[in-house]
Amino acid sequence: MPVIIAKNGPNKGKIFHITESIITIGRDDSQTIKVLDQGISRQHSEIFRIGEMCFIRDLNSTNGTYLNGKKVTEEMLRMGDEITVGNTVLAFEDKSSSAILRTMPNVDFDSNERIDTTTIEINVSKKKPTGEKPIIVGNEIASRNIDVLYKISKLITSESDLHTMLHKTVECIIDVFGAANGYIFLVDSKNNKVEPRIVVEHETGADKKVSRTIIKHVMQTSKSIMTGDAISDDRFSLSESIVIKKIKSVICAPIITEDKVRGLLYITSGSKSNIFTSDDLELITSIGLQLGIVLSTVSAKEEAQKLMVGIVKTLVTATEIADPKSQGHAKRVADYSTAIAIEMELSRYDIHNIRLSALLHDIGKIAVHNTGSGNTDSEHIYVGEKLISSMDGFEKILPGIKYHHERADGSGYPYKLKNADTPLMAKIIIVANAFDNMCALSGMKGEGLPVKDVLLDMGKRGGSEFDDDIIKALLITHRNGTLYNPPEIFGE
Repeated sequence: MPVIIAKNGPNKGKIFHITESIITIGRDDSQTIKVLDQGISRQHSEIFRIGEMCFIRDLNSTNGTYLNGKKVTEEMLRMGDEITVGNTVLAFEDKSSSAILRTMPNVDFDSNERIDTTTIEINVSKKKPTGEKPIIVGNEIASRNIDVLYKISKLITSESDLHTMLHKTVECIIDVFGAANGYIFLVDSKNNKVEPRIVVEHETGADKKVSRTIIKHVMQTSKSIMTGDAISDDRFSLSESIVIKKIKSVICAPIITEDKVRGLLYITSGSKSNIFTSDDLELITSIGLQLGIVLSTVSAKEEAQKLMVGIVKTLVTATEIADPKSQGHAKRVADYSTAIAIEMELSRYDIHNIRLSALLHDIGKIAVHNTGSGNTDSEHIYVGEKLISSMDGFEKILPGIKYHHERADGSGYPYKLKNADTPLMAKIIIVANAFDNMCALSGMKGEGLPVKDVLLDMGKRGGSEFDDDIIKALLITHRNGTLYNPPEIFGE
C-alpha cells in the first residue's frame, strides 16, 4: 500500500494512505494534509492514484511544489521520493514491496556468550564408536519415525523451490512433535555467519526466544543436543534465554554437508508442550542429515547454474556485437522481468528460468545480422527458437525466445497467440521487452520516451495488448523501485 509520511511539522510521523480518494495539501481547513507554513496556498497541491501509479500535482500554487528538490507541475511518484511544500517535507513510501526474493527473517536471540553442554548429545559422525550397541525402540515409535521420514522424503523430492521445501519441513516437524516453534539456520558462504533462513513460530511472546548458547555448541561440536527441561539443567542455568524466557525443551541438530556443519535445525517445545525425548532427538537428527544431503545437491545445482549463466553471458555479448545499438537491452529486459516475477511471488526456480530466457530473447539476431536478412522481425524469432532448441538444458527457457513479440489480443507476431495461450514466462518478457524498447529507443525508431509516458501508455493497453496482472506488477515495481534494481538470485 503506497503511503505519504510527514517527516516534519505538526503532522510529523503521521501516515496518509493513498487510495482512490485524492489527498489534498494546503492551508485550508478542508485539506487532507493541512500545512500552515508561510507561502502555502489554500489549495497547494494534491496526490492522486491511477491504478498502481501515484502522482503529485501542483495546483497553480504561489510558491510551487518540489519533488526531490526540483519544482514540478505533475510527476509520477516512486518509493523514497520527497515532496516539499513550504518547509514541510512529505515522504512517499510503498509498503507493498514484495518478498524478493525473501528478506532474512528475524529471530530473537539471547545475549549470553557462554558455551555449555546439554543433557543428551548425539555425535553426528561417519565413524561409529567401537562397542556401541544399536538403540532399540518400541514398535509405535519406530512406526512414527518411518512415517515422518517418509513424509520428509516426499517433501524433499516434490518441491523444486528450496525455501518452500525447508519451510514445509519445519511445519511438518512442528505438527508431528506438537512443538511450538521451529527454525533453520544456514551458514552464509560469503561471511561464514550463521543466519536464520526459516522461521516458523506458532507460539508468540517470551517463549519464542532462541538460545545462542545452544546454537554455538552445536556449531562447534557437530553434535545434536537436547534439553529435557532447560529450566532445571544447571549447565544452562546462566543462559538468559533459558532462565528468563523459560525454554521447556529444545532440540538442535546440525545440517552437515561434506563433513562440515552448513546449518542447524532448531526446534523448541515452548511452555505448553511436553518435553522432548531421546527418540525425538534421534529422529530430528536423521532429518538434519537428510537436509544436509539436499543442501549438497543444491550446491551442485548452483555450480551448474553459474556455468549456464557464463554461457548465456557469452551469447548475449555475441548478440550485442552483431547489433551494437541493442547494447544493454538484454540485461535491462532481464532485470525488469526478474523484478516483475519477484513481485508476482513466483518460485526461485521459475525466476531463474525467466531471467535466463529474457537475457537470450534476441539470440536469433546473431544469425540474422550476419546473413543480412531483411525480415529481422520474425526471422530472429525463428532462428532463436532453432538455436535454443538445439542446446541441451535450455528447453525450459524456450517460451520467452519464441513468443516475446506476441500480444494479448493476438495482434503480435509471428504466431498470433492470444493471452490465454501464451506461457507466463513469455507474458512477462513481452511486457519487459516492450517497456525497454519504448524507454530506450521508442520502439527502436528514435529517442527514448519518458518513463512516465511509457507507463501511462502501457497501463492503458493492459488487458488488450498486455496481460493485466503483469502490467500491474510492472507499475508496482516502478513505484517501489525494485524494477531497476532487482535482487540477485544467482551468480552473474
